[in-house]
Amino acid sequence: MRRTLPMAITLIVGVIMIFRDLFVFPDFATFTQTYIVRSVTLSQGSAVALGCLSLARLHFNRVMRQREGWYNSLILLCGIAFFLIMGFMFDRGQNDAIYQYFYQMIPVQLSSMTFALLCFYIASSSYRAFRMRSLEAGLLLGSAVFVMMGSISVGNAIWTGFPQIKSWIMNNMNTPTVRGIGLGVTLGSLAQSARNLLGIERGYMAE
Repeated sequence: MRRTLPMAITLIVGVIMIFRDLFVFPDFATFTQTYIVRSVTLSQGSAVALGCLSLARLHFNRVMRQREGWYNSLILLCGIAFFLIMGFMFDRGQNDAIYQYFYQMIPVQLSSMTFALLCFYIASSSYRAFRMRSLEAGLLLGSAVFVMMGSISVGNAIWTGFPQIKSWIMNNMNTPTVRGIGLGVTLGSLAQSARNLLGIERGYMAE
């Protein structure tokens, strides 16, 4: 029963969602939207709550034992408690103006700072990748130079042909490659979905 019931639920719900997308039945679409799609939102909320509890427990133990970097864990716990209390304090919850102010000033700004720091790691990895040790690396370096020069105003000022070359590379080389990768990912997703529905793949049951 521990295996059969989750597999049966997965198969039934998967078939229902496939029929909803393949056939147009307003009443059936309303049924799936009311009961199944909303249950996904409820499941996601429960998963987030369990994740927060597990995260808080882990970092609370780290603070109590004062392990290396415990002050970072303390900052994280204070942030979780701060936004959790504010979410319960205001009637509109996360849509309240005060909540949004602190959210925009703290998490959003920290996220922007983190992504800004990533540019240094990207530059370092690009330097290692673009070193011409082979013909393929030389082609990659050349196309990257043309794309970068065609994307900035300095490149257009040096030579007006950079934007045209950049557009040709993006339309005739990059786009077909991305579409091929997307097609492969789609086929892989279909195969994985079929394995899940048929019970061949049982990773979602922690096996």
